[in-house]
Amino acid sequence: MASPPSPASSASSGSSRRSLDQNRPLTLEDLVNHFVAAKRALNTQTVLWRANDIVNSAREQLEENAILAAKNASLRNIVDEQVDGLEAVRRGIDMVEADVRAEFKQLLHDLDASFAGLQSTLAVLRDTPIESVLQPPGTPQKHLYDFIDSATVTNLKDSLRACIDRYNEARSSLEDSNDAFDTALENLHHSIENVPNTPVTDSTPSPIPSLYHDLEGHAKEAAQAFQSLVRHYDLCATALRHTEGGAAAATQATGDAPVPSGEDPDAPQEPMTEEERQEMLGVLQKDAQEVEDVVSEIRERGSEMSFLLSQIDSHITHLRNEDSALNSILRMISHIAAEVRSHIATSRSFHASWLEDTRPTLLNGIEEWENQREFYERFDLAYAELLVEISSRRRRHEKAKRKAEEAQRELDRLHAEDERAREHFAVSQGDFLPLDIWPGLRDPPRRYEVRNVPIPRVEEGEEGDDDDDPEWEVRSIPQLGRNVVERALTRVKRRM
Repeated sequence: MASPPSPASSASSGSSRRSLDQNRPLTLEDLVNHFVAAKRALNTQTVLWRANDIVNSAREQLEENAILAAKNASLRNIVDEQVDGLEAVRRGIDMVEADVRAEFKQLLHDLDASFAGLQSTLAVLRDTPIESVLQPPGTPQKHLYDFIDSATVTNLKDSLRACIDRYNEARSSLEDSNDAFDTALENLHHSIENVPNTPVTDSTPSPIPSLYHDLEGHAKEAAQAFQSLVRHYDLCATALRHTEGGAAAATQATGDAPVPSGEDPDAPQEPMTEEERQEMLGVLQKDAQEVEDVVSEIRERGSEMSFLLSQIDSHITHLRNEDSALNSILRMISHIAAEVRSHIATSRSFHASWLEDTRPTLLNGIEEWENQREFYERFDLAYAELLVEISSRRRRHEKAKRKAEEAQRELDRLHAEDERAREHFAVSQGDFLPLDIWPGLRDPPRRYEVRNVPIPRVEEGEEGDDDDDPEWEVRSIPQLGRNVVERALTRVKRRM
């Protein structure tokens, strides 16, 4: 029988049959049995039909494989690009937040330092008493702090606290938005990790072309093996037709007349010599021993084709699942991209709030704390210089007072001298001069006095009186203790 090499599994059965007596002439019963076996072997045609269906299905799946492989590769590239874009947006939001938080932290540190400096200056004002000699009698002890507007500090502190609260609210909203963004990205990455990954690379291409090639090979070999079975069947039919009573015996055994395939059953059979018939029977007997092996081979190839098709089906199913998962990922990305607009808007709102509200308010607060600290330090310094000035005024006052007393004594001496001179003149010449010769002849000398000028009252047009004015004591130059003046000088020199 002209057929492909039989599988190794059938070698033992074939050898056992060959162990029979091959020299025994074939009987009619042997020919009928061979014919029945040959006809039964042709039932393997169903395997060929199935093989044809398998090849057609595999061909369709080969085309689908090419489409899905290209589509999935494109989808993966799109997914990678979209994920990179989303992560770039997330990093951008992080950069904005990090920059703002770093600057906020620095400004808050500067603000605390400025406020601490102001508090230190205010503590000095609280601890610096007003000298009692500078206040009206009975005035309670006051300190420099009592003369400042503390409401300014309180109002600014409240304003800055409200600004920081607004910043914290904006940052809390941004953090909530970022948490939602991160959760969406984590879910996206988790979904991407769970996408069926077809291990197809340049070094490991898709197995389907190779499987399809193997399928075609099996189908071709099975078809050739079946053709050998058909030829054996034709040979059996021909042998029966050239054997007396063979056609009837075959018809009785199978219900069908022995007709070679492709021949007209009514056509007369071609004559055959006895030598040709014996040669035909020899070939028939030899091929009959291989029928079972060929049938087994066809069935094995059919089973192998079914197995290969299952592998192709499995790979295609994997590609379809990958395609479905990637499309699901794209829908998820589309949903996240729609939410990204909200995340970006929240980030922009946070940044705008920082630039337009928090940052300028904190900078103004730092500047205001510094200005107030500088002002109150100048106030403290001015009070120290006031004490020094009071001491200097007192010293100049004492000096002027001494000069005034010296001048008064000189004026009194000149007045007395003038008075004595006038009396001496009146004694020596008064009897000789009539009174009406000069009306001022008998006038006493003019008296001059050195005295302090009254300080005007607060009300315009009035003058104060040293004895009657209750504010005179306040307006006078007090006498400060030496240690008070020395401490004031020390403070002034330290600030210079």
